Amino acid sequence: MEDEDPMKNAAFVVTLALCLASTLAEAVNITVCSEGCDYSSLKAAVFAAGEGDVVIVESGRYYDHLNANKKIFLLGVDTGDGPPILDATGSGSPLTIAADGVVVEGLRLINGGPASAGILVLSSDNVIRKNDASNNYVGIRLVGSNNTTLRGNVASGNLEFGLMLEGSSGCLVSENVLLKNFLGEAFDDGRNSWDDGAIGNRYGDFDDPEEGCSDDDGDGICDAGREIPGGPSFDRHPIAGV
Repeated sequence: MEDEDPMKNAAFVVTLALCLASTLAEAVNITVCSEGCDYSSLKAAVFAAGEGDVVIVESGRYYDHLNANKKIFLLGVDTGDGPPILDATGSGSPLTIAADGVVVEGLRLINGGPASAGILVLSSDNVIRKNDASNNYVGIRLVGSNNTTLRGNVASGNLEFGLMLEGSSGCLVSENVLLKNFLGEAFDDGRNSWDDGAIGNRYGDFDDPEEGCSDDDGDGICDAGREIPGGPSFDRHPIAGV
């Protein structure tokens, strides 16, 4: 076989780099707020966003059933009145993630209706971090999602589960706070990682000695692990109560 031409290889690498740079350069920031921003409607902003765009959501209450059906970054920003709130007013999910590769951070999602969730994930390779999905039926629900990361979220006071993973695998679930969810703090019928090797999640039914969480060395991590109902998943490093 003939040797490859190094000049052709170099030209290919340069062309690929230029294409990637062009793609990144096309990504834009879109800001949503009550007035004076690009959009006052969050749904309109997401509709207008292109692949890879960042939709910045400022403080306020948005009465939406939002469908993230393209690869975007939804970033909630507290501009003085608390995190932005997506309110589903008792029907459906405030946020459904249907596209792969979506990032959601800094949102509060409330009032999801029956058979719904604060965040309903129907896709893979997503990152969901530092959100508050409380006071819904399920806080965050993954259905058929693979390799999604749930980190640093709060899910409390939900009528069913705080976090619910169904038919999902290869997901990382870490540093979430799950408190006072009626049917249970967590459910997982697949094989997923409920700690990152050093830190897991805090469970309201397993965060003090009476519930099985002793912390004799005072490192903030329970000395024993916690089984996750539904399947074989296991949190090796649950967080102890403060």
